[in-house]
Amino acid sequence: MFNNRITYWAEKKGIKHKHLAQECEVSIQTFSRWANNKTQPDLKQSAIIARRLGVSLDDLVLWEEKE
Repeated sequence: MFNNRITYWAEKKGIKHKHLAQECEVSIQTFSRWANNKTQPDLKQSAIIARRLGVSLDDLVLWEEKE
């Protein structure tokens, strides 16, 4: 299962979701769904978010294996 850590890193870096949504050229509603793990950004958008947050893609995503 894939879980992003957008909210964790955004809070840690002091960056608002609104600004990240603008940089990804999506609505705040779409970005909110990403941040709440209801949907996931595509690879290009994930790269934009990671770059803006100053973290690697590995830091942005958390892979959990099913038992």
